[in-house]
Parts: sequence; structure tokens; C-alpha cells
Amino acid sequence: MSSDPGPGDSDPLHADARQRANALAAARDWTGAASAYAALAADAPDDAGAWIGLARASGRAGHYRAMHAAALRAHAARPRGWPHALALARLLRGLHETRALTELSATLGGHADAPPVDDLVALADLLVDEDLHREALAWLDRAVTREPGHAPARYVRGSVRLFLGDMPGAREDLQQAIAAAPHFAHAHRRLSQLRAEDRVGAPVRIARLRKERARVAPGSEHDIHFSHALFDELHDLGEHAQAWPELERGMRAKRATLRYDAGDDLRLVDAIRARCDADFVARAGHVADRDAPAPVFIVGLFRSGSSVLERMLGGHPSVSEGGESMGFAAALRLAADHRAQGLVDTTLLERLDAVDWPALGRDFMAANAWRARGRALWTEKLPTNSLLLGCIARALPRARFIHTTRAPMDVCFSNLRMLYGGFARWSYDQGELAAWHQAHAALMSHWRDVLGPRVLDVRHHELLRDPEATMQRVTGHLGLAFDPAVLKPERSGGAVATASAAQVRSGLRAPRAPDWLPYRDHLGPLAAGLGVTLD
Repeated sequence: MSSDPGPGDSDPLHADARQRANALAAARDWTGAASAYAALAADAPDDAGAWIGLARASGRAGHYRAMHAAALRAHAARPRGWPHALALARLLRGLHETRALTELSATLGGHADAPPVDDLVALADLLVDEDLHREALAWLDRAVTREPGHAPARYVRGSVRLFLGDMPGAREDLQQAIAAAPHFAHAHRRLSQLRAEDRVGAPVRIARLRKERARVAPGSEHDIHFSHALFDELHDLGEHAQAWPELERGMRAKRATLRYDAGDDLRLVDAIRARCDADFVARAGHVADRDAPAPVFIVGLFRSGSSVLERMLGGHPSVSEGGESMGFAAALRLAADHRAQGLVDTTLLERLDAVDWPALGRDFMAANAWRARGRALWTEKLPTNSLLLGCIARALPRARFIHTTRAPMDVCFSNLRMLYGGFARWSYDQGELAAWHQAHAALMSHWRDVLGPRVLDVRHHELLRDPEATMQRVTGHLGLAFDPAVLKPERSGGAVATASAAQVRSGLRAPRAPDWLPYRDHLGPLAAGLGVTLD
């Protein structure tokens, strides 16, 4: 786990102790390894490698708090070389210690070593995962300077430039990635997100996508990305008869890679509703200083309009965009000493009685209030925080909530056509997607009953049809005076690291015919699950 030499390894006894700890970790004796690394760290407190080993072993042994504490000790010890630095960066990213990860990146920026370009890209990837896009871009610039034809560096830099609104730069990098590695399906897929700015090039891109897909294994990750990219390109050209089989192929292949039981999600939602009732939420939480900034949690299904709403709110002089932070989930895991499977699981629910709720609120604020950047409010736009609204409301009595909604068929089809990573496993099958939509609707109905006026529903079609009136409601809900700057999501600056990255920056679009309409003959299972008639 931690084989690089560290302080004290000139001492044969210390070196032997490191070997024993590594051997226990290799044998997956996590309790024994944790004990051995703890002894190693006690002997040499400046040995970052020992703390990293202890953090990893503690996590594997199920001791989340011990893992967190050891990771922060490793950070304080300052890793001596890149192998340890990357290992620590992975820990900090997994713990969502965003500020510590930022500090580590800054420290490494002055490091004399010249690590392999692959390591620079790996670090940048971790920074991107925590919405640290500017920091990631600096490392990617170094990588591309050293190896201009490095396809992964070009791909990640193209993605970061897209998130930051540099569309020409994003296109250049993604085209360079494809030129260096024509089979690089992820780069093709990312480039397809910029298709709206280059309709003329669509036939060439479609021919290239088909050519490259023919070279990969059917059902592979590359095949899945090529198929989704083809759907997007063909859909935009109005070639709906050709587009649908591509989407169906991609969905079917992706679903085949997943171990997923929709019933588990439905039972979890029922358990959340039963556990987090009005009495639970009403109990004592953190009483913050009135001058302290307050978080605004924007929740909803993916593709429900949360990105554009956050972007609009970020135009207000009293609101800072916090992005899709895992800050509250990380604080809750620490308070419960349990890393849930997903954002929440039944074990976490069982541990809620042991949580010190005022302390949880204080810890969250201490770790995340910097996101306000001197403003009165900041947004926390992780859509799946809808699962945690009861916990958030109890820990943070000053928090406010906004729930973004879209028409059921609209939002579900928008999810159906997306290609997510290791989450949203319900989005590749029409029946499972409909079941999740209905479960989410029932959960939000529960939160409205429990939280009352703390929750504001914002309907996406109303935001598009009458943005000024809608944003007046939103700012009023947050206790703010209306400011016309919130009507300009296309403004420069900031980052949008979601599937809406390109679309949001093009400004608000008037409501139009739904994208699913040309495929209505194929969407019977979805409509049936939603209780919608397609006549």
C-alpha cells in the first residue's frame, strides 16, 4: 500500500516495520495493517506514507473517522514525492476535503520533480472531480506543453475548457485528442456536446463515429460512448429514424454492465420517508451566527433545470455558485462514522440517532462556508441531496431548499439520452427510470409536508417562459431583492461541470416541442410507468 521510503527508513527497524505493514495490507488484513501503520506513524510522525497507509487500511476496515483523521495527518506531513502525493490526492478527493486538495495542488506546483505526464493528468482529473477547474487547467497546461500529442491530457483539458466556457479551446483539444487516438470514444462523445456550434461538420463527425465504432467490441465502453454520440448528432439533424436505434443500442449495452436492483432504491426511499419525519427534523440543530453565510440547496432529478437555475442565481451579487458539492454528505458520513453505499444507505439511517446534530451543522459550516466567497448565500447544487433533505434541514435550520421540476416525459427522456458515469443506474431502462421518477416525486411530496415553506418548487417551463417572474419568486424565497443580473446565465466566468455545460452558456431558450415527441412510438414502457397517455 505504501512501499515508497519515508522518514525513518534509514533505520532498519523502521524499514522492517513498513514492510510488515505493507505485507498485512497486501494480505487484506485491514485491522492488522491499520495497527501496523499506526505504530509506524507514531514512530515517525512526519512520514506521510505511514499516515496514507493508515488512512487506507482504516477505511477498508470500516472506520471512516479514523480514515479521515489519518488522511489529514498525511496532508499535514506533506508527501515527499509524487507517488505519495497522488495517493493522498485520491484520499482527499474521496473524503471531499476540497480545501486540503487545493492546498496539496498548490504545494506540488512548486515541486522540483517532473513526474510523468500520466501523473499530471491523474491529479488534474481528481481536481476536476472536486470542481477545482482552474487548478486542474494549470496542471493540464503543463502536461500538454510537455507532450502535445498526449490524448488523455487533451481530452481532460478539453473537458475543463468546456466547463469553463472556452468552447473554441475545448473543441481544439478534443479534436487533438481524437487525432492522436481515433478510437478514443470518450473524446468523441465530449466533442458531440459542442455540436450545436458546428452543424455543418455533423455529417463528417457521424461518418467518423460509425467508422470508429465498427472497430471496437460490441457492448464495450467505447461502443456505448460512440452510440450515444451518434444519437445526439442524428437527433440534432432530425434523422430520428436513424437516431433511435443508436440510443437503444447504447442504453442496452450500458445497462448490461450494471448490477442494479431498482427495488433496492425504492425501499431506501420508503425508509428515508419513515425515518425523517416532521418530529425528526424539528429537533435541535446548529444555530449559526446571523451574520454567517447560509447555504441554498438546489435539488431535483438530473436534467430538471438545476444547472441553469444555479447559473442564474450566481448572477445575483449576494449569491455565490457552490457547484455540485458533496460537502453535506461528507460531513454526515463523518458524524455517523460510516461511508454509505451511495449518498445514503440503511446503515446510515440506523446511525442517525447517534449523530450530534449541532456539531454536524457546525462542522459542515466550518468546512464549506468558504464557498460563499464573502457573499450572504451560496448554492449547493447536488441534485441527489434530495435524499438528505431531512438531515440537512435538521442540522442547518437556516438552510433553504429549491426543487427544480420538469414535465415527467421531458425530464425522463432527457435522462434516458444521457450517458452518466457510475451513478444514475436507473437511467438506462424505461421501466426503471419511470419507477425512480415516481419514487422521487413521492419523496419530494414528503419533504413539502415536513419542511413546508422552506422548500420552493421551480418549474422549468415557467422559468423559460417567464424568467423574470420566476426569479422574483426565487429571490423572494431567499430573502433577497430581485436583481436583473439573474436573467443572464450566458454571462462569462464561473464553471458549469454538468451535461448542460454548453447549453447553459447559450442563454435561455423559449419552450419548444419536447425532444421525446419523435420517439413516442418507442416510449410506451416509460409512459406507462409514469401514468402518462401519449395520445
